Amino acid sequence: MFKFPGQRPNEKVLIIIRKHAIVYVRIIIAFVVTVAAPLIIFLAAWFSYYPFAEYRNLDIGIGLFSCIYLLFGLLLTCIAWINEQFDLFVLTNERLIDITQVTFLKRTVSSTPLNQIQDTTSDITGVLPTLLNYGNIEVQTAAGDASKFEIDRVPDPGYVAREILNRAHADRTGEQYDETEDKDKLIL
Repeated sequence: MFKFPGQRPNEKVLIIIRKHAIVYVRIIIAFVVTVAAPLIIFLAAWFSYYPFAEYRNLDIGIGLFSCIYLLFGLLLTCIAWINEQFDLFVLTNERLIDITQVTFLKRTVSSTPLNQIQDTTSDITGVLPTLLNYGNIEVQTAAGDASKFEIDRVPDPGYVAREILNRAHADRTGEQYDETEDKDKLIL
């Protein structure tokens, strides 16, 4: 069971909505390029200067620079992963919570009661999003300042938008919503 800070006593988590796995492909490609560049430079320098003993200091300098560069690249990759991983929506039986990791050390948390949700929009644009079924979701609320919740690159955005709207409608009308309907989609 997923728990979060500020969870109310009778509040149950219904769906946790994370970004699609495709967002990590960009991070992995950037990391591979980051690793490949100094490795190629180091190997080229090592093989070209290896026969000459007087260039040993150059090898040590290039090796040290490569290690520092790789550590810096790994740090940036971890920060990018954290920024993507911790963006999520949490749909509970009482409210919708938007947790956005703005930067490495800054996070914003917004929530709205389900009865304040007016409309949801899902948007799938492009060939890759269409093939992999991911897109953006926008949730309109009746609240003043935080009147729009957005999360991008969500798996199955049509299902998520319908589910949020159905839960909001059931909360407004007092109907019981069948919670056994899609148990396999608890975490997207």
